Amino acid sequence: QGTASTISSGIQSGLLLYKIYVLCIPKGTKVDCVDNAIPIEDIKPGDLVVGYNGNPVKVLQKHEYLEDPTLERFYKVKFEGENDKVHEVNVCDMHRIKGVRSKDITENVISKEVYGGVEFSYDLLTEDLGYRIDGIPVNSMIEEMAQEIVKLKNK
Repeated sequence: QGTASTISSGIQSGLLLYKIYVLCIPKGTKVDCVDNAIPIEDIKPGDLVVGYNGNPVKVLQKHEYLEDPTLERFYKVKFEGENDKVHEVNVCDMHRIKGVRSKDITENVISKEVYGGVEFSYDLLTEDLGYRIDGIPVNSMIEEMAQEIVKLKNK
C-alpha cells in the first residue's frame, strides 16, 4: 500500500507541476460555435463548437482549473486577418495556437499583451485537435497533459 500511495502522490505532484507549467484559456474567452461565440465556461461536453480544422465538432471533455491571479502569464494575442479584420485570442503563455506556444508565435501577429488577474481557466477536448477562438485555431492541451501523465506513471 505504501508504494502505491507514493507512486500516486508522485503522479499528482507531477501533474500539479505540469499544470503550473501550462495554464489554459481564461474565463470569459469566447469559443466559436456554429451560430455564435460562447464563453468557454458555458460550454459543456456534448456541445458543438467550431473545431481546429474549421468544421463543427463535439466537445468530449471540459477541464476547469483554479489559477493564481498574481501570475502574469496570460497573453492577449492579436492577429492580422483578411480585410483589415483583427482577431484576438486569450491564452496562457504555454498554450498552443496553430501548434505554436503563444509566447513564441509570430505568424500574422500584430501584438501580444501579457496580463494577470486570471482566477479560472478552462480547456476543451474535441473530436479534432482543438477549437477556434475568433476564427483562430487553438490547440487543446488536454492530450499533451495526458501524455505527461503516462510518462509520470512509467517512471
